[in-house]
Amino acid sequence: MKQKKILIYGAGVIGSMYAGRFALAGYDVTVLARNTRLKELQEKGLLLKNNKEEKTERPLIKTIGELNPDDVYDFVFITLHKDQVQSILPALQKNKSANMVFMVNTSGGYDAWTSAVGKNRVIPAFPGAGGKLKDGVIYYQISSKSVQATTFGEIDGTTSARVLELSEMLEKSGFPAEICSNMDAWQKTHVAMMCPLVNVIFYDGGTNYTVAKNPEAIHQMILAMKEAFRFIKESGIGIVPSKLGFLLYCPAWILKAILKRAYNTKWAETVISSPALASPHDYEVMSAEFVKLAADKNFDLKEFKKLMRNPIKK
Repeated sequence: MKQKKILIYGAGVIGSMYAGRFALAGYDVTVLARNTRLKELQEKGLLLKNNKEEKTERPLIKTIGELNPDDVYDFVFITLHKDQVQSILPALQKNKSANMVFMVNTSGGYDAWTSAVGKNRVIPAFPGAGGKLKDGVIYYQISSKSVQATTFGEIDGTTSARVLELSEMLEKSGFPAEICSNMDAWQKTHVAMMCPLVNVIFYDGGTNYTVAKNPEAIHQMILAMKEAFRFIKESGIGIVPSKLGFLLYCPAWILKAILKRAYNTKWAETVISSPALASPHDYEVMSAEFVKLAADKNFDLKEFKKLMRNPIKK
């Protein structure tokens, strides 16, 4: 069987993590990086350390600095921040690879991506892992399927041969995988949950550990999250997966106890606090996009906006 060729477009924490795990699973992996990160990868290689293990691994990957039209891969994974994607769409448009997996958090839909590269090439997705880059090493943690698998699916909701193939590749590489039939609603729901979880770090002015000791911050996070989920439900978008509906209906005092405990963990540091503090602008963009989505449907997210790093005034 021919070895699968994978391109990871973006060498930050998520891109490096998936590139490394794919390479360790035996796939032919190329990473597109720029500037100091490209130089670092070329000089030191890709260094990975799972938070649950002692050893540091150095999977073998190739590196490039730009994507040419005739560089064809079986799957191209776009692992950039939302506001970085627009600038690379022309390069993706010219490239002849058939399958482009956009691992990008968005509540704004997929029109810009499909207009640029074609609906038949876009696979919306979201990673089920988190971590941080320190001294050239990616320290990471993969989420369990019960918490959040790497989630993806066709825009039209069908279970195609390529998403089944993608699922197999991810599972082989150690990532729990889940195919979703409504990725648009899934991602909007995810933003409704994740933005309050992240923005509370900025609201508190510290880290996950200081949030755990700040009852007022946790209270505001719960208000913002319940408001966001109420919008998702009442607007007709729908909460996907439905199990997350418990965030809307669960009594605030129970959520407060759960979140206080959760934020006082290494998991929250790796998956919530470190990414937030490393890329605050990404969450500003994401939050503003969600506020606009709600406003377009005549919902004013007053509690949600109170948490934002740069609040939007109506």
